[in-house]
Amino acid sequence: MIGCSSFTMETKDKKHFLSRTMDFMMEMAEQVVFVPKQKTFTVSYEARQEITSKHAFIGMGSLDDGPITCDGVNDAGVTGAVLYFPGYASYQEQAAPGTWAVSPDKIISVILAQAASLAEVKDLFKKQITIVDEGNPTLKVVPPLHYIFSDTSGASLIVEPQQDGIHLIEDSIGVMTNSPDYHWHETNLRNYLAVTPKQHDDVAFLGKTLKPFSQGSGTFGLPGDFTPTSRFVRTAFMKNNVEQPKDEIGAVTLAHHILESVSIPRGIVVTPDQTFDFTCYAAYICAESKTYYYSTYGNQRIRCVQLTPELEAETDYREFKVNPKEDIERLN
Repeated sequence: MIGCSSFTMETKDKKHFLSRTMDFMMEMAEQVVFVPKQKTFTVSYEARQEITSKHAFIGMGSLDDGPITCDGVNDAGVTGAVLYFPGYASYQEQAAPGTWAVSPDKIISVILAQAASLAEVKDLFKKQITIVDEGNPTLKVVPPLHYIFSDTSGASLIVEPQQDGIHLIEDSIGVMTNSPDYHWHETNLRNYLAVTPKQHDDVAFLGKTLKPFSQGSGTFGLPGDFTPTSRFVRTAFMKNNVEQPKDEIGAVTLAHHILESVSIPRGIVVTPDQTFDFTCYAAYICAESKTYYYSTYGNQRIRCVQLTPELEAETDYREFKVNPKEDIERLN
C-alpha cells in the first residue's frame, strides 16, 4: 500500500515548491527519468493509447512501458505528484469518445508531457483524459490514486477520481495525504483549532500556579501517529506555522524537515501481508528552477536533477540512477 504526504510552499523570493513523501512496501526510488519533447509513448496498458509529448519533464519513475512517473516537473514549471486513495478512487471501464484512455499510474507523465499551466491541467481532465480501470502489470493491481498539481503561480489543483466523476479541487490549502477524500481532511482540521506553536500561559489551579513543562506546550493535541488523517493535520499545521524560507535552498531544507515529521521508518507500519510500508524517498520540486531535489530512505543526502536547457535539448530518454547507500562525510 502507498501512504504519502504532500504540500505546496512559497519562498520569500517567490519560488514555488511541491514536496512529497513516497511511502510504499517496495523500493520506489531507483532512478530519476527524463522524457524529451516530441516523444511518443503509450499511456495505457490494454488500450495502448499513445500520445506525443509537448513538454520535456523529469521525475522519479521508470521507463519499462513508456514513462511511469510518481512525481516531477516539466519545462513550463508544472509540477505534480500521485498519492494513494484506497476505498475512494474510481475509474471508467473505457475511454469516452474523443478522449485518451490513461491508466491511473500514468497520469503524472501525461500531464507533465502536455500541460503548460494549471489551467491546461484542468482542461485536460475536463476534455481530454479518461482514467481507465487498468492495472499495472508489475504490481498486478489497479492502483487507487489521486493527484496534486501546482505551477509557477503557487496555486494548486487536487484531482480525485471518484464514483460520481472526477473532482477538481482548486481552493485547497495545498496539502494532501490519502483517504478519506480531501474535503473530509479539510473539515477535520477544525478539531485542532486549539493547537498553536506558542507556549501556554501559566494557569491558576487550586491555589497553585501551574507552568508548562519546557517548550512546545501549545502543540498538545497534535496527533503523532502515521495514519493519513494525522499526517494531514501535522503537515497542514507545520505549513501554516513555519517561518517562510527566503530562497530555494532554504525551501528544500525546510521541506525536508517538515516531511521528516511524517516519514515512516521500516517496521513501524506493518501491512496485512506482513510487509513494511516505509518512506522510500522524499521529493522537493521547484517550479521556477525546474529542479527535482530528493532524498531516499537509505541515503539522506539531498541530491537533484535540473531540467537545464542542455537536458531539454536532448531527444531521447535519460535515466539518472539513485545511489541507495548513505553518503556520510568523514571528517577524520
